[in-house]
Amino acid sequence: MKNKEFYAILIAILGLTASLFFALYRTFSSYQTVITGDISSNIAFYLTKSDYQVQQIYLSSITPRNEPYVYSFSVANRDGNKISDVDIEYVLKVVATTNLPLRYELYMNENYTSAGATNLVNNNNTTLERDEYNTIFKTITLTKENLLYTTPKTNSYTLLIYYDATNTNAKYQDTVESIRIVTDSRQIIE
Repeated sequence: MKNKEFYAILIAILGLTASLFFALYRTFSSYQTVITGDISSNIAFYLTKSDYQVQQIYLSSITPRNEPYVYSFSVANRDGNKISDVDIEYVLKVVATTNLPLRYELYMNENYTSAGATNLVNNNNTTLERDEYNTIFKTITLTKENLLYTTPKTNSYTLLIYYDATNTNAKYQDTVESIRIVTDSRQIIE
C-alpha cells in the first residue's frame, strides 16, 4: 500500500514540475526571442509584433586586413504574406565586446560604397559600459524607426567591421570578439 501511495505522490510531483516548466517556458518565450548562429549569410528580423530579438555574431577567425568584414541584415514588418497588424517602432543596437581594436560603420537602405553614403555610427550614439564581470561593451544605438502596418517595409542594413591591417600585436592572437545585433520593437500607441 505504501508503494502505491509513494508512486502516486511521485507522479503528481513530476506532473506539477512538468506543468511549471511548460508555463515558465511559454511565459518567457512570449517576451523574448533569442536567435544565435554563424553569420555567413544575411540576417532578417521580422517585426510583426512587439518583441525583442537578438542575433549574435562570433568573430573567432577575424584577422587584420585592409578590407572591411561586411555583414548584411534587415528589419521588416512582414514575413512572407504575414504583415504586422499594428504600427511598430523599433530601436536597433549593435553591442560589441571590446576585446579587439575594431572600428564599425553602419549603413541603412543604401550602398556603403556609394559616394555620399551616410555612416550611422558616431560619437553621439556610441557608449562604453562595463558589466558586473568587468567586461567593457561598446553599444551603438540608432534612432527609432517606424514600420506602419499599412505599408510593407524592409530596412536593409550593412555593418562594416574594420580590423586595421597594420595591427599585428600578438596579444590579440586567438582573441574572440562578440557582437550582438538587437532589435527592440514596440507597438506605436497614439
